Amino acid sequence: MNLRAVFKSMDFRQLWSLFWLSVRHPRFIVPTISGTRRTIAICDELYGDKQHLNGPENAFRHALWNILLVHHSIQRGLPIEKSLAWAKKITDWHEDFSPNVSLARAMDVHNNRVGRHLIARFFREDENFLVGHLLKMVTLSRKHTHAQHIATEKEVLVHIDEII
Repeated sequence: MNLRAVFKSMDFRQLWSLFWLSVRHPRFIVPTISGTRRTIAICDELYGDKQHLNGPENAFRHALWNILLVHHSIQRGLPIEKSLAWAKKITDWHEDFSPNVSLARAMDVHNNRVGRHLIARFFREDENFLVGHLLKMVTLSRKHTHAQHIATEKEVLVHIDEII
């Protein structure tokens, strides 16, 4: 999926909300676009359509997106604290406008947080290191069937069964 397809899939309310969010945080527009595009490219290359299911590949994508949002922001000279806050704000916005069942939402929000924690620890590292470290975490992803159990996990990726 490319960025154009993402925008085309959004309704007027979503586009309007994203517009105002961007206007309030203009310095983050370019790193958000570049971080999102890079996330899509890496995940398409590594996982293809499997990343759109609810398995470890999806956990990787959510964590990577947060990592690269922050990484690209830092590369443009933005402070780590503000970059982390922006990544949370924009990914929370995404979760609000891409409603999931509660279990899938808990998984996505959790993996977003794991990605932000990882980049906070390794913000001086390059993209290859960050992707490599996250890839190692994919094999350790834990499967869950209840949203409340996801909340007990700390610095590990989580995934769920496919929701029908």
